[in-house]
Amino acid sequence: MPQKNKMSSIDISSPYEYLASMSLRFIKSRLLPAIALICISFLFAPTLFNFNSSATQTRGESTCTDGWYITGYYVPREDELPDTTEQINVERVGDLSFSQKFLNEIRTEGWGITRFGWALGYYSEGWHRSDAGPLDASGNLLKDGAIAIDRSVIPRGSHVQIATLPDPWASKTFRATDVGNGIVGQHIDVFTGTGLAAEQETFRITSNNNRVCFGSSATGLNPTSTRIDSD
Repeated sequence: MPQKNKMSSIDISSPYEYLASMSLRFIKSRLLPAIALICISFLFAPTLFNFNSSATQTRGESTCTDGWYITGYYVPREDELPDTTEQINVERVGDLSFSQKFLNEIRTEGWGITRFGWALGYYSEGWHRSDAGPLDASGNLLKDGAIAIDRSVIPRGSHVQIATLPDPWASKTFRATDVGNGIVGQHIDVFTGTGLAAEQETFRITSNNNRVCFGSSATGLNPTSTRIDSD
């Protein structure tokens, strides 16, 4: 029995109806699945590319998060902390005696200014002299505006603002140049300066639930270009 022509098996009243029928079949078999795939791609794109991650930064923007714990650290002065003396061995200097209160503060803060004018630091289980002044964790001079951070949370060298701190700290732009023991996660340690007045500032700024904004540049901290991430 001869096969029927495939087109002859379709009941078509006119060429227009045939074209309409073929267009409908194309839409159902090709176009609709393609549209569905595009919609699914847009739906899962934020998850696949981590667009909502607080660690993601866009050039020229800053990241802001809440819930930060802020503390302060300072450089004590020996002439402001008189006490009975304690003898220690300073590397490449020798045995010297200093005020016990002064040494105890250095053990906590990291550095202090001796009665001789040079800086005395305690790290790597030893005492060290610096004629340049107190140093940060990278061996650079500790400067005003420095903060110690967890580098897995805030990249080194970032510009940081903490608008929830009391004045004048709320208007300052800090640099993430230091690290410290116990500075983990959403914790920032702010360098407040030298002497007893600076120590009082450490008490004044210590607080919970602060808002922190950071970016690669100071201009990126402009509120008009800030992306807010709530964890």
